[in-house]
Amino acid sequence: MEGSNTTPDLQSILSTLAQFATPVQSNGSISTQVQNDLQPRISAPVSRHPTHTPPPYDPAARIKEPHLRPQSRASANASPRPIDPASITTWQDGLRCVTKIAAQNAQFAVTIRRMMADQRKHEMRWYSERQALKQKQASRSSSAAQAHSILQSLSGIALSNPASAGESDTNNEAELTALDLRIYAAQVEMDTAMTTELKGLGVPFFGTDRSLVMSEEDDQTLKPLSGGQPKWSPVVKEEQLMELRRRMVGHLEDLYRE
Repeated sequence: MEGSNTTPDLQSILSTLAQFATPVQSNGSISTQVQNDLQPRISAPVSRHPTHTPPPYDPAARIKEPHLRPQSRASANASPRPIDPASITTWQDGLRCVTKIAAQNAQFAVTIRRMMADQRKHEMRWYSERQALKQKQASRSSSAAQAHSILQSLSGIALSNPASAGESDTNNEAELTALDLRIYAAQVEMDTAMTTELKGLGVPFFGTDRSLVMSEEDDQTLKPLSGGQPKWSPVVKEEQLMELRRRMVGHLEDLYRE
């Protein structure tokens, strides 16, 4: 029939399509095949710009970035602000301060030992001068008494005493007083020089802020610390500051005595 000659045979069409079909492997599945077909497109997209592979994640990288550093971590790692020795008026804080200074300054011990040696040398010289004057006075009195006795024996008559014992003692005391005043002035000068040197080394109590020291003219009632005042800076009396200085000198002498 004419219609059967112009109409394609169904069997022929199926055979033709079968030639272009992609064979499916027996050990694969449809989902696996689809994933294999799509994998190159996902892993290697076409781009006009060069690709950039990000570095592996580093947990410490967030801390290294300034804009991501936590405030608490920065505060914890920051060095504490050193305390000004001039603001310290308590013994324990002063002791901690001088210990840190001695550990940080290699010349601290050398300077303290040199100051101790100088003080000892001056004190020995002053003592020797005073003892020499007393021996001179004793020898002078003895010589005067001996000369008076010789003259009296030669003349055979009683001679008046050229100087009474009371007058001689008064003269001797005046000489000793004059020497003691010179020694005292030298001691004050030495103490002032050593105070200045200890202040330069940063030793507490030797360069104390005068606003923290109550003078004799001020109200003798010590006021409690205000809210913004550090605990190591209470106001002290002048005699309390002197006692703190004596304790510090004794501590340094015990620490560096040879």
